[in-house]
Amino acid sequence: LCYVKKVQDIEADIDPEAVTLEQVDFRPDGEPNIVRCPDEAVADQMIERIDTIRKTGNSIGGVVECIVRNVPSGLGSPVFDKLEGELAKACMSLPAAKGFEIGSGFGGTLLTGKEHNDEFYVDENGRTRTKTNRSGGIQGGISNGETIIIRVAFKPTSTIGQEQETVTRTGEETLMRGKGRHDPCVLPRACPMVESMVALVMADHIMQQHAQCNLLAVEGDSGANPLGKLVEGEVVPKPAEWAAPPGEAAGINLMDGEGKPDKSVNDKMDWLALEEN
Repeated sequence: LCYVKKVQDIEADIDPEAVTLEQVDFRPDGEPNIVRCPDEAVADQMIERIDTIRKTGNSIGGVVECIVRNVPSGLGSPVFDKLEGELAKACMSLPAAKGFEIGSGFGGTLLTGKEHNDEFYVDENGRTRTKTNRSGGIQGGISNGETIIIRVAFKPTSTIGQEQETVTRTGEETLMRGKGRHDPCVLPRACPMVESMVALVMADHIMQQHAQCNLLAVEGDSGANPLGKLVEGEVVPKPAEWAAPPGEAAGINLMDGEGKPDKSVNDKMDWLALEEN
């Protein structure tokens, strides 16, 4: 879910755990929320600022915030495909995007390590959680089960109705004025674009996780309690419940009884592939 967080210096204080799509798309009276800011009072200020700038033939930028709730822990990797790196790459590929933050972002640089660290605890469901979410739902490149919170900064629209100095293709200095219909602020249009990019990245990592972790069954139980909040309807399978070929225990042993590579392992992997399909 993405919404406009800030237009120039006008900033909304939005609770990422409580905001809804309806608040982003509609005002309390049912009218469309043209600026896509869930805070009605702040949205009015944003609209007034954008309209004032529009009348002068100029443009302004700002920041959108995107949240991903009910994220399973374990998505991403610690080095080359870090989840926040993939999200940043996707969002920064959007036109007019100039900055990316996750969690505390640049504001986190003002804190000490003790102030910034997200301390862990065990919740009422026996799951490991963090008391705060300054990491933005991702730690070490991997999702920790908390809400992912990112922000993307967008610059003012380049094409404006005021004269600007430029240089022609033949190398001559001249003046130009933008013509046609150009948005004085791209933020409301940026929200669905950021949402789409984030959704694609999350889908990619869910499929990668499925491919990596479901290829071979895991033997044994580490005994650790699950990480992240309990998602409604979630079923956490135990190793004993995992499917296995008839007559075999759950899991795959890559070695035979003599400690040598088991030649039948390919047959077992083929069976798992068929079972998966």
